[in-house]
Amino acid sequence: MKNGKYGISDVAEMLGVSKSTVSRVINGNAGVGPELRKKVMDFVEEIGYQPNTIAQSLSKGHMNIVALILGDIRNPFYAELTFRIQQILNDNGYMVMTLNSEYNIERELEFLKVTEQFNFAGLILITAQEEKIEEKLNTMHIPKVLVNRILPSYTGDSVLIDNFQAGYQAVMHLIELGHKHIGFIKGPGVSSASSQRFAGYKQAIFNYGLPFDERFVMESDLKMDTGRMLAGEFLKMDKRPTAMVVVNDMTAIGLMDGCRSAGVRIPEDLSIVSFDNVPMAAMYGIELTTIDQHVDEMGEKAALLMLKQLKNKKTKPERIIMEPTLIIRKTTCECAENE
Repeated sequence: MKNGKYGISDVAEMLGVSKSTVSRVINGNAGVGPELRKKVMDFVEEIGYQPNTIAQSLSKGHMNIVALILGDIRNPFYAELTFRIQQILNDNGYMVMTLNSEYNIERELEFLKVTEQFNFAGLILITAQEEKIEEKLNTMHIPKVLVNRILPSYTGDSVLIDNFQAGYQAVMHLIELGHKHIGFIKGPGVSSASSQRFAGYKQAIFNYGLPFDERFVMESDLKMDTGRMLAGEFLKMDKRPTAMVVVNDMTAIGLMDGCRSAGVRIPEDLSIVSFDNVPMAAMYGIELTTIDQHVDEMGEKAALLMLKQLKNKKTKPERIIMEPTLIIRKTTCECAENE
């Protein structure tokens, strides 16, 4: 007898004990002798009893759930990050509710209100760089962890990659290959990660005396289809850059596909460096040169920061900055242009 859907009342009736006894055992509370405790635990394991986490949380006056707000769950980077965070928090008795904002500020604000309204245990967010979001966060007195974002007035726990260094590193790789005309595809304006990468790109261009051309700067919503569309914009340019730094892998893969369809050789005609190192980036035929953000480690650190606060809300806030790593594959090569 197992895998049935039983409640505490069912377990109590089958064992001939009170519901309060079963509840104490399942919740690890005192007041039950060792022999009876073992009897209850052995039985619930045998029948495959799964406690109702939401019901338990409500009975205690709070939700044993951590909200995770992110921009686009379809993006493989976010999917990997979510998986790792959920894995660790689940192992520690917490559920994770993923809330997908599509980079919509008003929707994010609504999610923050829901988190408060339902008394969630904590909040992990990859949120927009927006004053209204900051103001709301500063009024919320629950455990919070900010992931791969910078908000000027936020002083709580956070974990992020050094996105400025990542942008600088991407350009340095191309400069070392002899490229002088280097373009950039930015992400949404509300993303501090994108802003920092663009700042790193511009700093490297400036430091090495290379020309900065606004015509070589485009914007993406981080989606593959947008990358294909931007390939059309690239092809219309009278004077094209010999290399592009692209805000994320999915946009870069779309750009590659669109350019190759029009006869542009990658990397001979156009070198491409992007960010994230999602699994698809290593696939045969793509083999994208990219900046690894160590998403598994980032997710782990975010989850551990949350658990630290859940155990003790008075702990000192930490800001963990991780170093990016350049992964060189087959979308970059020496520049053939002689100037």
